[in-house]
Amino acid sequence: MLVRDYMSLNPITVGPQDSVGYALQLMKEHSIRRLPVVSKGQIVGIVTRQDLLRASPSSATSLSVWEINYLFPKVKISEVMTRQVITISPEAVLEKAALVMRENSVSALPVLENNRLVAIITESDIFKALIDIFAFDCPGVRLTLAVEDEVGVLHNITEIISSLGINIITLAARRLDSNRVNIMLRLQENDISSVSKLLAEKGYQVVRTNT
Repeated sequence: MLVRDYMSLNPITVGPQDSVGYALQLMKEHSIRRLPVVSKGQIVGIVTRQDLLRASPSSATSLSVWEINYLFPKVKISEVMTRQVITISPEAVLEKAALVMRENSVSALPVLENNRLVAIITESDIFKALIDIFAFDCPGVRLTLAVEDEVGVLHNITEIISSLGINIITLAARRLDSNRVNIMLRLQENDISSVSKLLAEKGYQVVRTNT
């Protein structure tokens, strides 16, 4: 999966000369926590709700729109924004976006295409992708196995499951060490006791089952 598959298009932006009050107003109206800062079509910064509140009285969140605009017209976004913006391409794989967010302790990445801001991807988008990967919102049961990391293991496991006429909705793997991995499958079946029993008989360790 690519960033393109989960990014939010046409993000709301502000300019460097816009006021802190205006940015707070936008965030409240659209229930967002950060705004890319754009000047002449180029991204020049990013500003978060925390950045804005640090530049505002602590009571800012309880003020009306009129009060915010009255109190903070002189504080500009350029004074509080982060100028070194970490960005990503829409063609980057989704796990790279997650890794970049984690390594840089940020919760969102502006998405640039041909040096133009086209979208933003947030931690919420990553969570949505994770739900999709594991089909958590689909009926069924999740089966977790601990297996040796060897050629043909996935083929053997899927053959055993398919021999019982059970459909595999999703499949993922997590490395335990250099020799073993967890295989996580979501099966389109409410009772998988027969699958668990047959896999155990074939020498595969069933770690757990979850709905």
